[in-house]
Amino acid sequence: MARIRTLNELSHLRETRFGQPYPRHGLSLLCWFAHKCVEIDDDGIMIALCDPEDRDFGFHPFHNSEGILRDTDLQYYEMGNLHHPGAMPPYVTKNYDRDVRESNADRIVVLVDSDENDTWFDRIYVTHHLGQGRFDENSTFRISQGLIDKIQRMEWSDFIGEVKIRQRRNQRARR
Repeated sequence: MARIRTLNELSHLRETRFGQPYPRHGLSLLCWFAHKCVEIDDDGIMIALCDPEDRDFGFHPFHNSEGILRDTDLQYYEMGNLHHPGAMPPYVTKNYDRDVRESNADRIVVLVDSDENDTWFDRIYVTHHLGQGRFDENSTFRISQGLIDKIQRMEWSDFIGEVKIRQRRNQRARR
């Protein structure tokens, strides 16, 4: 298992290039997830507002067959596959093109814990799906509770503007 880097700041997320370049959907997916699927309580616990076990929003078990994440008795779940988008809003799915593999490459993986009353996310990760059930361990990152909190305090457009890599235009010298 590779050592997974934890992202604590928006600048850390930008450096990873997760969800980029166009037409990837990971940044919109992460923003939506932070706003709709997680509530941080007063103790810093990331309470699940959706139930991965019920396959809300396309969640399904993540088997960690490549050993990218640490072994645990708890269950990992992944979501973000736009072939089965669940109830994700158009701003997450708008760039999806079935014929362009990279438009469906980004995933969120959560480690779920629960008791008789609550379900919470012990850990949240973002990763790059390579296809055929394979994931890029070098493009797998843990998202800290603090970063989730920062994302929750932002509007989608501000978040995208802050994290998106600015593409340089190919400018030719005038002759």
